[in-house]
Amino acid sequence: MYYERLSPHSDDCMQRSNRTRRQWLRTCATTASVPALAGCASYLNENEDGAPSDSLLRDRPASAEWRMYGVDLANTGHQPDARGPDGSGDDGVDVDWEFETDDSLAATPLLIDGTLYVGSHDERFYAIDPETGDEEWSVDLETSLRPTPAYADGNFYLSGNRELLSIDAESGDVRWREDGTNSNPYYPLVLDDSTGVVTDNEHLWRFDLETGTLEEPIDLLPDPYEMGVSEAPAISDGTAYVAYEDRLGAIDLGTGEREWVFENEAGEILHHISPAVADGLVYIGDVEGNFYAVDADSGDLEWEYEATTEIASSPSVANGTVFFGDRNRVIALETEAGDKKWDAEVPFPQNIPSLIANGIVYTSSHTYICAIRSRTGEKIWSHEFGSEIDDIREASNYAIRMTPIAFDGRIYLTNSNNRVLSIS
Repeated sequence: MYYERLSPHSDDCMQRSNRTRRQWLRTCATTASVPALAGCASYLNENEDGAPSDSLLRDRPASAEWRMYGVDLANTGHQPDARGPDGSGDDGVDVDWEFETDDSLAATPLLIDGTLYVGSHDERFYAIDPETGDEEWSVDLETSLRPTPAYADGNFYLSGNRELLSIDAESGDVRWREDGTNSNPYYPLVLDDSTGVVTDNEHLWRFDLETGTLEEPIDLLPDPYEMGVSEAPAISDGTAYVAYEDRLGAIDLGTGEREWVFENEAGEILHHISPAVADGLVYIGDVEGNFYAVDADSGDLEWEYEATTEIASSPSVANGTVFFGDRNRVIALETEAGDKKWDAEVPFPQNIPSLIANGIVYTSSHTYICAIRSRTGEKIWSHEFGSEIDDIREASNYAIRMTPIAFDGRIYLTNSNNRVLSIS
C-alpha cells in the first residue's frame, strides 16, 4: 500500500525552546479536529482540595473503567474514580489469583463493563473475570499482540505484527484488519466516534474506526534517519505531542503540520518515554536526569528540574502535581514552577509510569510494587513478587512489564512470567 508523504513543515516554524517563565496558564481551548472521546465524559482537572479547575478539559472514561494506555488521551495516568487495595490487612497485600497465557505479555490490562481484557504474544486476546481470574473467552488473532489496545463503543482496536485490527468486545469476532503501516504499530487511540490514531516508528496514522482504512500518514521525524518513535503520543486539543531522539514535537492532527519542536539543550535522549500533557504544559524527562515542562502552545521551556539519575519512566499528572521515577526514587513536583513536593525511595529503577487513583500513587518496577500517598509521599504498602526465590534470574520472571490498573480495591497487572495477576 502506498501513501504520499506530507511535505515537512518549514524550519522557520520550528521553535527552539527558551527559558522564559510562564505568566499564566492558558485557558482551555476547543478545536474542531478532535471531539470528545467516544463513550466518555469530559472531566476537569481537580485542584488539591478536590475542586475542579477550569484550565483543562480532558477526555477520560466516565467511570473507573480502563479504556486505553495512560488512562486518557493526554497520558496523565490519573483515574480519580478507581480504587486500589488499602493494605490494611495483617499481611498488607497478597496475590488473589494468577491467569497464565502461553507467551509473554507486554500490555496494561483494560477493564470494561466488569471484564478484564489483555492481549498476549501467544496471539490470543483474553477476556477474564476480574473477581475469579477465570477465562470468559479468548480468540486466536494469528498475530503477536503488542502494546495496550484501546476500547470504544463495544469494540477493541489492537496492534499486531505489522497490522492494526479491531474486534468485537462481546464475541471476540474480528471486524477488520489493516496491514498498511510500514512497521509494527504502537498504542492505538480513539479520538472521536469515527477516527482513531496509531503511531509506527516514523509516522502517525489516522484510521477509520468502522473500516480500518488508513489516511495519509503524518511524518513524525524531520530526518528519516533519526531514531524513531517507540512510545505513545500525548494528545490534547487537536495536537499530538511525540518524543523522538532528543526532541519533543507537536503535530497538528487536523493538518498534519509540525507546530513546534523542543530540543533539549543537553542533547539527551527523550524517545524512550511517553510525554504527558495537562494544564497547558507538556512533561517529559531524559536519560541524564533532566525533567522538562514545555508550553503546549509554543514549545517554550517553562521550567526544568534536575534529578540525580536517569529518568526512565513516563510522567503522570494529577491535581497540580507531576510524578515520575529515576533510578531509585519516585519524585513529585508542583506543576506551576517545578518545585519538589516529595520523593520516596524504592528498591528498583522506575521504568514504568505510575498510576494515580483515589489520591494514591501506585508505582511498580522489576518485581516490586508499592502504594504512596500522592500529597505526602508516605508509603502505605509494598509487595515484592518472587521474594522467596533466591536465584535472581529466576526471580526476574516475576518482573512487572507495564503500568497496573486499579479497580474495586484490587490491582491488576501483567508480569514476565506470562501471567495476569490480581492483588488485594
